[in-house]
Amino acid sequence: MANNNNEIKDTNNTQSGFGKAIEFCKKNVRYIAVAGLFVVLVIVLTKGIGGRNPVDATTEQPLAGNETEAVVPETEAVVEEAFMQDAYPEVNDLITKYYKAYAKGNTKKLAKLAKPLTDMEKSYISVFSEYVESYQNISCYTKSGMESGSYIVSVYLETKFKDVETVAPGLETFYVRTEPETGKLYIDSLYGQFNAKMKENDVDEEVAAFLSAFNKQSDVVALETEVWKKYESALAADENLKKMVDTTVPDAMTVWAHDQVTAAKKAEEEKVAAEEAAKKAQEEEAAKKAEEEKRQAELASSVTVYAIDNVNVRSEPSEEAEILGKLQIGSQTTRLEEKDGWSRVDYDNGTQGYVKSEYLSTEQPAAPAEDAPAEDTPAESTGGRKYYTEGEVITLSDTVNVRKSMSEDSEKIATAFAGDQVTVILSYAEGWTKVYYGDKTGFIKTEVLK
Repeated sequence: MANNNNEIKDTNNTQSGFGKAIEFCKKNVRYIAVAGLFVVLVIVLTKGIGGRNPVDATTEQPLAGNETEAVVPETEAVVEEAFMQDAYPEVNDLITKYYKAYAKGNTKKLAKLAKPLTDMEKSYISVFSEYVESYQNISCYTKSGMESGSYIVSVYLETKFKDVETVAPGLETFYVRTEPETGKLYIDSLYGQFNAKMKENDVDEEVAAFLSAFNKQSDVVALETEVWKKYESALAADENLKKMVDTTVPDAMTVWAHDQVTAAKKAEEEKVAAEEAAKKAQEEEAAKKAEEEKRQAELASSVTVYAIDNVNVRSEPSEEAEILGKLQIGSQTTRLEEKDGWSRVDYDNGTQGYVKSEYLSTEQPAAPAEDAPAEDTPAESTGGRKYYTEGEVITLSDTVNVRKSMSEDSEKIATAFAGDQVTVILSYAEGWTKVYYGDKTGFIKTEVLK
């Protein structure tokens, strides 16, 4: 199976399929298990439980592969128990159902027979099973497990690949346990080859040591050696089988590994993004809380003041700053700070603005004059008119706001500056005059037209 992705492309054309897979895993160790993952393949089943290499019975040296066995604490010497071949019908039934479901890629069924079955192992099985037609001639070599109701089962089987005539002999070892609740047998996947390589879940070191001792027993080593020789002979006799196990399946598994890495990277990126978003939200919430606490602290030490004239509230401490609103004479507000002749006030339920300090007092003034204009400075008596005639052109002597409707709370559509001209449309009894200001039509308080 070809793959053009540069990340998994092998520049060494002589490197085997397994070698390419292993090299890919090394480069992506952060996201997927270390080199040796692909010898999990069920076809290379001359491994003992936990992924042990096949061993020569006379030299006790590995026959193939470059893995090392995981170091586990040794237990007390285990008295070797003879294998019982196909002696437990319920064990054979469990193993047969397992391989039947495995060949079909039926992970839902497998999850009931082997526990725990992780999402990654399910994904692996789904891909690998596409190349398997069936598992044949299954035979179970059984010894007692560490606790009552448990078994160590070395399973001899022959893998029939699709479109390949010769079967591949193999040996896979399982730790089978009994469910306390139901009394049914199940395969403990913690001690299977996949978890031994991927290390997705932790294992009980005492159980691991017990199984390590099992792997060293002479009849176990002899059985592994016998099956390994059959496997080697089968590959030598059928080039199609050799190509399948050396190239086709490993290449497919390399693509699978690439997909796993891509998914893992994406998940990590999404996790980082989510964490950053959560951190940002927390920081914003903390800043908002700090600002509110600051405001409350300011309010606690604030001073109640009153406008002694009609005066503008501005966005900055400057007579050129934007007008946020107006305080009518006698209006009450809260002064938070006073600096350089300006008072920062809590103008409108948390909205802050600036008013010239000279027009604020801690004592409430008398009621305002009826026609007093609202400006930064108190207006002199102008004998201002209450109405203007339609079409009258007025040159403004002060800067005023042009609003959308007859209300100081209405939207401001423009600011007309001193020296600008407006044309009267109509004056209203409510104290507002509708005017043209350039290409805009809006309302200005009649009392400030002068």
